Amino acid sequence: MKLLAMVALLVTICSLEGALVRRQAEEPGQPDMATMVSQYFQAMADYGKDLMEKAKASEIQTQARTYFENTHKHLTPLVKNAGAELMSLFSKWMNPEKAAPDAAK
Repeated sequence: MKLLAMVALLVTICSLEGALVRRQAEEPGQPDMATMVSQYFQAMADYGKDLMEKAKASEIQTQARTYFENTHKHLTPLVKNAGAELMSLFSKWMNPEKAAPDAAK
């Protein structure tokens, strides 16, 4: 008899807890997935606008210009050297008989 009463009490508690969980899940205060996604995209759009406003500052533009000028200054000789060596490689590849005497020396 005590076992039957315990089982009935356990079933009642579980069903009440399940109903409470369902009721909490159905509350209108919680946003649905579409609302959450739209809020996410709105937040990202606002962040992008703020970032663009910061990027308009002359300090960032000056830093970027300086960086590109320094990069150009350092990379130009490397690119010219690589181009010269590439042309030398192509000329040796296209005229192997001229390259052979050089290798024999």
